[in-house]
Amino acid sequence: VWDRSIEQIHLAIPLAAKLGIHILIENVWNGFLYDPKGDNNQTADQLAKYLDEINSPWVGSYFDIGNHQRFGKPAEWIRTLGKRIVKLDVKDWGKSNGFCKIGDGDVDWPDVRTALGEIGFTGWSTAEVGGGKRDRIKEIHDRMDKYLLGKS
Repeated sequence: VWDRSIEQIHLAIPLAAKLGIHILIENVWNGFLYDPKGDNNQTADQLAKYLDEINSPWVGSYFDIGNHQRFGKPAEWIRTLGKRIVKLDVKDWGKSNGFCKIGDGDVDWPDVRTALGEIGFTGWSTAEVGGGKRDRIKEIHDRMDKYLLGKS
């Protein structure tokens, strides 16, 4: 899978460059870049190695904070991936409540904010949570401000 996927991504890079878009690799629970049955101390080393092997400014990480919480510390992954992170998916996950509202899980948001500052992240972030009507959208906005940006 590793070699074949890199080969296929390399075929797509010229078009991505021509169109000015990035090809982003998201950390998901498919077992490709970490062990889905492993403990919660897994590192970003495999994902960093994978992206480095592709070696293109048009390929990076679409880092999903909540997806990773089950397998390790998101802030440590952010520090390891550094400038390889192009975009963030923002959601939360808790050992006792699974995927949940941002701020209601086990993500260490102050450490995530610190790590994002350390790597100089200024890219896009998307709340990957269930939507709803205006009041739900406002709640998502307020939680993003509070937990991702540290606003009170």
